[in-house]
Amino acid sequence: MNLSFWALLKILLEGKNTLVFLFFTILGLSFSMGVILCNFGLMDGYEVLLKKGLRKNSSDLEVTSQFGFFSINKSFRESIDQEKIKKFAGVIRTEGFLIANQKSKGVLVNGIDSEEFKTVSALDFEFKIEDGIVIGTALAKELNVQEGDDVVLAFTRGNQNIDDLPYLNSVRVEKVISHGIYKKDLRVVYMPRTQLEKFANTEDRVNTVLIKLEDVSETELKKVQARLETSLGYGFLVKPYWSGFKTLIDAVKVEKFSITIILQLIIVIGLFNIVAFINFNTIKKSQEFFMLRALGVSAKAIHQFWVGLIILIWLSSCVLSLLMTFFIDNVVLKLPFLKLPGSIYELDYLSLYLKPSGVFIVFALTFLWSLGVILFILWRERRKSILAGLRQRFA
Repeated sequence: MNLSFWALLKILLEGKNTLVFLFFTILGLSFSMGVILCNFGLMDGYEVLLKKGLRKNSSDLEVTSQFGFFSINKSFRESIDQEKIKKFAGVIRTEGFLIANQKSKGVLVNGIDSEEFKTVSALDFEFKIEDGIVIGTALAKELNVQEGDDVVLAFTRGNQNIDDLPYLNSVRVEKVISHGIYKKDLRVVYMPRTQLEKFANTEDRVNTVLIKLEDVSETELKKVQARLETSLGYGFLVKPYWSGFKTLIDAVKVEKFSITIILQLIIVIGLFNIVAFINFNTIKKSQEFFMLRALGVSAKAIHQFWVGLIILIWLSSCVLSLLMTFFIDNVVLKLPFLKLPGSIYELDYLSLYLKPSGVFIVFALTFLWSLGVILFILWRERRKSILAGLRQRFA
């Protein structure tokens, strides 16, 4: 006598209580998987959003020199041309203070050529006046200024060789922009490079070059970085755009691994529900199943049914967990009261970013735990005789 999996499932699911129990069993396991997927998604999403925000004003690679200012001369151009780099921008970077409304804030001043800067950065603005300055949204809020306001830019006298460096300079806020990174919006300002050259007396030299690469992966970017350091020679340093946040990014990766290990406990709890469901039904339906065995259904077929049932619960939970993460990403994380304090997390909001590898790891780990449940159920069922099964309900 042969019965299909679906025929046996129909026998098992007779009764409203059984259906409700199965639903909450799948819901419990899918919730456990969804929590881990959200952990993966939040951590990876944080890294993706952070790097995306950093790339807006830092391009792909930054070239600096241990000796300070340098010229973008023929030798420099030939060195970067070996990597077929056509988009680059020279920047003068120095530290100072922005003063307004009896408040001051330390800032990193970027002297740029706006047309040149557009080729390497997603930020798009132009200087219409010589004494104009562009600041971030967080800095504008901190100093209570807006576009068109006059502020004072003060430079420190850290370099004693620059004797004619002005100490205070009146500038006008031309534009308020958003980088997508709190620290950038609070600390980074831009002004015409020609003006900063006068202040710093650099004579057409820069101390940073931003380089834009065309559609390269992180792996290829690291290879270009290594080759550029070799071709530029001694004294030049080449850093990826996220180098200043490397410690934070590494910490997020460690936290993702640690939390994932800890959250395996809730997977185990979800699997206890599967064991409870099967125990409930083996007692409730024991007569039916062992009667089938007495009528000729093999023990192997019954065992295959239990294995198939656990796999079906696992597959259903996988699909439901993905739906949960979609709901959390598009509804829950968009709620206003979940807006992040940028001063702590650098970002104003979070978004889930699920890599296929992360989804596979979560589903595979859950399946491995499910194999343990399968082995336990098979071991227990094989110990029962037909007579013991028929008597089980009345024991």
